Amino acid sequence: MLGSSPQPRPLDGGDEHDLLSALLTSDVPSRRGQLRPTRLRSTTQQRAEALRGFLLRTWVDKSLSVVERLLVLAAVVTFVYWLADGYGRDWLYAWQNAQAASSELHPTPAIQLPALTMPQAEQLGSALPFTRPEDALTPAPNLGAQRDGFLAPQPLRDTNAVVNPRPQRLHIPAIAATMRVDEVFLSNGEWQVAEYAAGYHHGTALPGSVGNSVISGHAGLRGAVFRDLGRLKPGDTVIVETDAWRYIYHVRSLISVWPHQVEVMAPTPTSVLTLITCTNWDLQRLIVVADLAEAHPL
Repeated sequence: MLGSSPQPRPLDGGDEHDLLSALLTSDVPSRRGQLRPTRLRSTTQQRAEALRGFLLRTWVDKSLSVVERLLVLAAVVTFVYWLADGYGRDWLYAWQNAQAASSELHPTPAIQLPALTMPQAEQLGSALPFTRPEDALTPAPNLGAQRDGFLAPQPLRDTNAVVNPRPQRLHIPAIAATMRVDEVFLSNGEWQVAEYAAGYHHGTALPGSVGNSVISGHAGLRGAVFRDLGRLKPGDTVIVETDAWRYIYHVRSLISVWPHQVEVMAPTPTSVLTLITCTNWDLQRLIVVADLAEAHPL
């Protein structure tokens, strides 16, 4: 019949006897070993019961979590700024130089003005009336020749031009390096480092004169003009150019010093060129010492 529940099967006489014997012979369980009934709890109560032996999150933990997120954000912003200020500026400088070189290769065509036809002197003389006899004998000036000389651009010559004895260009053939040289100064106890150029230390000896001429440059970012300076060997050539002279130096030695060893820039009794750049993760300075060998006017 549908909807009726199954009825339990009655035990046989043998089964009842076996069950009764088992109950009588088994030990009575102690109170300590009895199982307690399970209580139904909410999720919050169950979590509190499970974490009863642990400290729960307080406002201090929440504050530390916020500070941690802010520190991570600051680290990301700092890294992005360093990346943009370093490699980004180098990329922008290279792109601007490429644009300038492209504009030089494709200059703007010059505007052609139509030629002006000037009347000849004879035509001017015959066309104009004269009242004095001597006017007929005096030829008119050749305006065409004067116009050509007037319109032709003439170079300006400065007879009082002063020759700059400071280095302007630096060539190192062994590492295929050619760069501009700017003058740098001592600021707040530290020497400035030229960007995208080598830097001539103000106050050191001028090229070709007796003393120590010091030139420094970056090895990493900002042009990295001295990135391959460590590849030089004794005997390699270093060329320094001023406005009027070319000085040829031969490398004598390469050494690494600590930043506080400023004696490498001390004056010398002979004409010496000292090149300085960073090395060993900016912890030390690479020093290249070269002696003057030749000097030629440009």
